[in-house]
Amino acid sequence: MTSPFASRLGTNYCPLDEEVAQIRALLHGPLLRLKDLDDQIANLQKAIDDLARERDGIRSFVDLHKDLISPFRRLPLDIIQEIFVVCLPTHRNCVMSAVEAPVLLGRICSSWRAISLTTPRLWSRLHIVQPSQSWTTTDTVLEKKYTLRLETTKTWLSRSGQCPLSISFQSRSILHPPPVNIDDVATKTQLFMQAILPFTPRWKDITLHTMPSKALEILSDLTEDDVPILQRLDISHGGDPELPAQPPFALIRAPNLINLTLGGPASIQDLPVRWENLTYLTVWGQNGSLLSCSIVAQLLARCSQLQVCSFVINANDTPLEDGARSTIGLPFLNSFHLTNLGLPSRDVGNLFRRLSVPGLRDVDLHGHMANSFESHRFVPHFIAFLGVSSCFETLTIDTQLFIPPSLIELLRALPASTTCLRVADWVYSWSPANAVGIFDDDMLAVLTPTPESPGSCPALQKLHIIRCSAPSDAALLQFIRARMAVSPRTLETVVIKFSREMQLNIAADIQPFLDDGRLKVITTYTTSPAVEGFSPWEGLPDAPDIVAQTGEHEF
Repeated sequence: MTSPFASRLGTNYCPLDEEVAQIRALLHGPLLRLKDLDDQIANLQKAIDDLARERDGIRSFVDLHKDLISPFRRLPLDIIQEIFVVCLPTHRNCVMSAVEAPVLLGRICSSWRAISLTTPRLWSRLHIVQPSQSWTTTDTVLEKKYTLRLETTKTWLSRSGQCPLSISFQSRSILHPPPVNIDDVATKTQLFMQAILPFTPRWKDITLHTMPSKALEILSDLTEDDVPILQRLDISHGGDPELPAQPPFALIRAPNLINLTLGGPASIQDLPVRWENLTYLTVWGQNGSLLSCSIVAQLLARCSQLQVCSFVINANDTPLEDGARSTIGLPFLNSFHLTNLGLPSRDVGNLFRRLSVPGLRDVDLHGHMANSFESHRFVPHFIAFLGVSSCFETLTIDTQLFIPPSLIELLRALPASTTCLRVADWVYSWSPANAVGIFDDDMLAVLTPTPESPGSCPALQKLHIIRCSAPSDAALLQFIRARMAVSPRTLETVVIKFSREMQLNIAADIQPFLDDGRLKVITTYTTSPAVEGFSPWEGLPDAPDIVAQTGEHEF
């Protein structure tokens, strides 16, 4: 439409009286047309709304009937149960949370709830976390949480039918702040223990962590006959100074026990364990108990079937003549984990020399040496130990065991078969701005191929470094480029967790390697917050960083 006032539109012009009359006459026709169009639109909208309501009604009718003939509804009950079981976590026990199976399955519909509640296998694995006091938790809230967790434990296990049970229990460490009453913690722990004791004939996998000594006494009446199918037992205390020197557990002689973890009681080598049956053994020297290399050797000599072993040694040996030490054959051992708490290199070296481990694939070494001199002397023993196996693959180390020259010496001497290297770089300050580590650019350069040298670990596939601050982003980029340029390429995964800020964004430079699927790189420059004390995941390796203290999805 044209208007004689087109030049005035959108301006601040004030029309004259005769122009106002002219404008009103001009708008008479358009206003009538506008009303007509509004009426037509309203009629059409009413027709659309009527059609939409009819469509929704028909869709609801169709959907409801389609639901009746859905393939899932026609599945036999045993198939549905198998699907439900597959929904459970496979690497740990189930937690008391409605965000994952089996609890989540019962929140979908009434029929699923009925099926889940009548499928014992869904309830045969359980992780229990004893609620812990925090600086902000009131006694009333804590008591309610105790009551709910305890009742949930009883209800959960009552649904497990006659299935073998896997139970992990995370008690309350008395060393954890805020200060707590030891007797009160032990009493609460005993209530949980009493809830799981009626099921001992079905115990198959039992983990009891950070246990007060008084709570452990409740196990003293159990015998090997009470746990006929027990295969795995893992017990550790929570820093209680009253822990007895000898654990009162006759159940450790269970006839089918093949996996044992104990917190290093005194004279552990004299315990009535069926050592010849064990395939997994973990012993920690703690709570004043002494675990030396010679005791470790005695244990290993009795465990000829071992596949995986882990020790935390904290006591010096009395010097013995090397010739008096016989070779310990462990033909099935593939994974060896050792934490050395300040022992002389002589002790650890003597232990290494006695072991015959032709199938060794994985070594995990942590702790610290007594001083830099011992660190320097230790490396040759360790290098020789790694060389006894022709199929060695994975090394995990803690850098506080080494001084820079000795760590470089180790990296250069790693077996050519090494495919995975994990390094926990010791940090001398909790503040990222002041963090100091020893794994630096020189260490990374040892692993970086050059035209003159293939570098250490030519078969390296995975590099994982945590808590590091010294290596630069530029050195990391050079390492990745050099590794991806060699033939054949082996590098698959690089995970670096820096305790510092980013210096150089290498994302664009490595993007071509990521795009063609040849490489996966994860770099982080932040730290994770602590898990709240009420988390039902506490004590598990995949516990979320933050879990709300309240909410309908938590028990």
